Amino acid sequence: MNIQCFILIIGVSRVLSQNEDCTTNSSRCDYKLSIKQLSHTLATKLTEYTVKELGSEYTSHLEVRTAYKLNYDTTDALLSNIVEKLNFKLSSAVNILLDMKESLDLNNTLTFTHPCPFNSIRKSVFVKPSYVSKDPQINMLERFKDLKIKRQYFLAHIDYATDKDCTNIPHSNLRYLYHKVFHGSPKLVVFIIDNNMRMESLQHAINIAKETVYALQSIDMIALKITNMTSFIKLEDICSNDDVSNIGNATESNKLLFREYLSTIDFSSTSLPPQTIGRELRTLLNGTHLPENKLLIFLTDTKVMDNDIWLKIFPHSTNENVKFAIGLLYENYIDKNCSLGILHFDKWHNHSNNHSVMKMHINDSGVIGQVASAFISLLPNKYDQNLKVELPIWEATERDFIVSMVIPTSSGILGLDLYWSDLAEDIIYFKGNIHRRAFVMDFSGTILMHTYFPRPEAISEKIKFTTLDKIETSPFIENVMQEMLLNSSGKMTVIKNNTTSKVTYSWKWVRQLYIACIVFEESNSTIFNISNTFLTRTNKEILFHRIDLFPPRTGRICRHFKQISTIEQGTVYLSPSSFQSPFTYLYDMSDGQEAITYMQNYLAYLRSVAHGLLSNPGLKSEIQHDVGFLNSILSFYKRQHLHGSLSKYVVRRYAVTDSGVLVMFPGTVLEYDYEPVRRPWYTHAIENPGKIILTSPNLDVGGAGYIVTISFSIKSPSYPAMVVAMDVTMGFLYKLLIDSSPLCSMSYNKCFMMNNRGYLVSHPGLMDPNGSGPIEQQHITHKESMIAIDMLNHKGFVTKRLCNNVYDKTIQRYYDFNTSLSSVLSNVVSTDHCVHYYITAIPGTNAFIGLINASCSVGAFCPCSMVDRLCLNCNRMEQTECECPCECSSEQFECPNSNASNFIQNVPLCGITPESNNHKSHYFHNVAENLKSCFEFQCEAYLTHSACLGVLGCEWCQIDADGRSPLSTPFCTSQSTCFNGVLGAVTPYGEGTFGHINKDAFASYSAIGPVAGFIVTVSLIIAVATYCYKQNTSTASCHNLYVDGPAETWHDADVQMGQLQSDGMHDSSGQDKLLPALEIEAPISPYRVITGYRRPHTAGGSDQGYSTMTPHEDSEATGFSVNDPTVLSDDTKSDVSFPPPARVKPRLMHTDLTMTVLPCGKNSVLAPVTVHRNMEAS
Repeated sequence: MNIQCFILIIGVSRVLSQNEDCTTNSSRCDYKLSIKQLSHTLATKLTEYTVKELGSEYTSHLEVRTAYKLNYDTTDALLSNIVEKLNFKLSSAVNILLDMKESLDLNNTLTFTHPCPFNSIRKSVFVKPSYVSKDPQINMLERFKDLKIKRQYFLAHIDYATDKDCTNIPHSNLRYLYHKVFHGSPKLVVFIIDNNMRMESLQHAINIAKETVYALQSIDMIALKITNMTSFIKLEDICSNDDVSNIGNATESNKLLFREYLSTIDFSSTSLPPQTIGRELRTLLNGTHLPENKLLIFLTDTKVMDNDIWLKIFPHSTNENVKFAIGLLYENYIDKNCSLGILHFDKWHNHSNNHSVMKMHINDSGVIGQVASAFISLLPNKYDQNLKVELPIWEATERDFIVSMVIPTSSGILGLDLYWSDLAEDIIYFKGNIHRRAFVMDFSGTILMHTYFPRPEAISEKIKFTTLDKIETSPFIENVMQEMLLNSSGKMTVIKNNTTSKVTYSWKWVRQLYIACIVFEESNSTIFNISNTFLTRTNKEILFHRIDLFPPRTGRICRHFKQISTIEQGTVYLSPSSFQSPFTYLYDMSDGQEAITYMQNYLAYLRSVAHGLLSNPGLKSEIQHDVGFLNSILSFYKRQHLHGSLSKYVVRRYAVTDSGVLVMFPGTVLEYDYEPVRRPWYTHAIENPGKIILTSPNLDVGGAGYIVTISFSIKSPSYPAMVVAMDVTMGFLYKLLIDSSPLCSMSYNKCFMMNNRGYLVSHPGLMDPNGSGPIEQQHITHKESMIAIDMLNHKGFVTKRLCNNVYDKTIQRYYDFNTSLSSVLSNVVSTDHCVHYYITAIPGTNAFIGLINASCSVGAFCPCSMVDRLCLNCNRMEQTECECPCECSSEQFECPNSNASNFIQNVPLCGITPESNNHKSHYFHNVAENLKSCFEFQCEAYLTHSACLGVLGCEWCQIDADGRSPLSTPFCTSQSTCFNGVLGAVTPYGEGTFGHINKDAFASYSAIGPVAGFIVTVSLIIAVATYCYKQNTSTASCHNLYVDGPAETWHDADVQMGQLQSDGMHDSSGQDKLLPALEIEAPISPYRVITGYRRPHTAGGSDQGYSTMTPHEDSEATGFSVNDPTVLSDDTKSDVSFPPPARVKPRLMHTDLTMTVLPCGKNSVLAPVTVHRNMEAS
């Protein structure tokens, strides 16, 4: 041990010894000794589990045989491969685009998009449009073999980039692209909306304003004036003193604020005098730092034609770059339709009566978009005819960014839309860590994809692109950037901040469009040389995870909770990272019946014994070895799962290599895009080699309820690096505490376990049926605030840290607890306080064991925001002040006058983002429900609470159906009958019909059952009868109803996930933690693609309460108007260990730009839903 380490240990020992004076007998000393003993007991048991249940030492018993040599690429070889693939795809796209230009007569071509309708999320088919000549298009089809193209299009000037023959798809992104190319200069657009007109006309004006704003870029500026209001609406401006201003950039946040404010506008019978509005506009336009190009749009009805005074609202200007336009809404009361005319004034002194630019009927959403384009087209255009590639644009319908490759012409734009996940797949799936990462950027220095960014298909919020200097904070990064821009390839080594370690940047250009770079940091960590791989070849049959398509030759398929499974043999799963082209794999898997052929090829290749017998169908070179190695451990997993001591408590066992190969028992069908190496249980195990990792409870998508994952990483020079893990019930960990120490079951005592970030792994409050609040991602500051406040006073035990989350531009605040703690800590100040706690680390794990002895109830809390994850004070962070894990925006540091640039450079990056709570899940419900259960859970056989606790599929039922009254005789029953201990409670999976419990038995347990059943039945009959009557008499009016809530609630869902009610009120029924939230496909309206919205720091009131929002969680409880079709793009999901697969045939989605209208009919139901997200901390 070196001197520095020795001094550090002495210092820590002195700090922690303040509570270690136990020379005299006392109850506190007894507690400390008991907790110390309990920590060693838990460490012993958890170590035993990793060996006997997970097989962490199983590889030492395998027969070692030499395999053929595997070559692992160097950094230079990896970079060359990345650049070569990206260059080939871009070259193919360029050739297609040039062929299109030669084959089309652009002067006579109207706007077209193809294919139309585009109704497949992943698989697009290139079909010849009727108005394009045949021969060139047929030749173009051959180029699509290696390049996945979403669509081709031509956006013409003459129809304002609106495809009239393809009206069933949104064109908002195409219009955004059109104006970005032709009107790319910064501009200020001021909207004046007259709300003294009929509601139908006002709604048209609002929709036009929304569509116009959507077509603007973030460098543009917007302002909104309502004619009856004395001020402009306040928009977010993080660079201003108040964080808000009358004029704001057209960012995603401000676009959402703009549309949300428009949704609140109502009819007003009065208006401000036109002269007053004119003065306000002049004051606005006299501001500093405004764009040169300005456009003022006045949306009103025909009353201005009768009163010329309204024309004087426009300020006097002789500047040719300032344009004035009036949108006149004409109403036909007889035909009940509306048309709009645009009046354009080139010069203020031009009093000609002929100002009309266009006039058209507003009969569909395409016309509204066309009107929006017509307004923006009044501004001067500037472009060149060189081929260009635009920045990726997020499309919620694709769950991907779309890259547009375009050629501007005198008559419009010719373009192709490419999938960014296809182009950047080698960066997305790059095997990175804290010492090795890759990125691709454009020549402006904007990072477009980075190893630390999440996979686009796994996120619900768009990635916010940032510049190189915000990610790589070396003081020499500007020199590196200059070298990258000057030299088409190169390598440069610099010194890392405040260290002596070296950082090497290797880069290459890609067609002078992008720069690909790999960053490598020298480290002292041991890296195994695995160029010679040794492993055991097994003759055991390999069973692919799609047992619904390829069932085992012997044995049966059964249902394990809600998943299609088999207990005859474990299964092998190949994740996208196992393939040479992950995007091609995902693309192929979404193609219905063709996917079966691809899977047959994969399986045949994996089963081939002799190397080279079959050609590689696209897998990485090491996959066949990893499959053979992992497959040999499945027999051990089967034996332990069926006959081991923990067989009643383990949901599943699995192992995964760093190449993305996963094996599991029981064998289970998994989602084809599931990526195990991105999950928290894997990433935390890899980052903490040699430690047993315990995750916080999360809802299992397989139907097992709330589970905890125990994982452990194994590294060896002879075998592939791997992580072994198992899912156990949440009750099992609590049972482990109770069985290990009698103190945990005593009154006034509470035992809990938490991980090194402070998130609870086990706590009696998570098991209490009378409790309220969520179960997933509960932090110590949420459940035990007083204890957390005291813990912060222990120096060397807990540290509040910061990290820079570059993909969403936030600074994350989190807690880091010292897992090397060897002593037992208790209250810092020794008093006669009625609450005492004792806590120590569990050796060899990332967890801590704590005990709270409370003889009274003491109120304490840690400040947390109730409406989002924003820290209540982003200007300072004190180590000894308690606060919930939270975040602050880092965008303020990008302001020109920011004095905190050095601060952001010293904040470390958060690293690779684990995929938690963001994985879409689909079930083969019809197949699984008809299968016999793999295991018969005889819950009624367990007669005591201790025996029932933690058993798979069982709950100790102790609260009656009213959610308050205790049962006279508690009993053990199935989870679906008594979820979380409340009889008949609705489960997060949508169950709650008392399962299969015997009705006579139920009557004996519940005194209110018969009465409640009668009342509910009568109430339902009356309600259904009344509802049916109203539906039959009011069908004509149902088209006036619009969905109020997130778009995800608009379709039937495959599963319902349990979340917490947003209003913070305690539900006396005991079911507030069981409120189901629906999860479905991505939203489709362009109004819903705005993501990542965060409230302004000081705008609109103050936070007057506290919440338990979890990391990366934004509240979506925004007050959406019933008449507003604009909602957030998001998916509500729950963190689960193994999501089942999507259907082989992808679900087709109907796309529509117009407001979503509920279908008329007798079965239409309006259901407003508030959705929340829970996400992993770091």
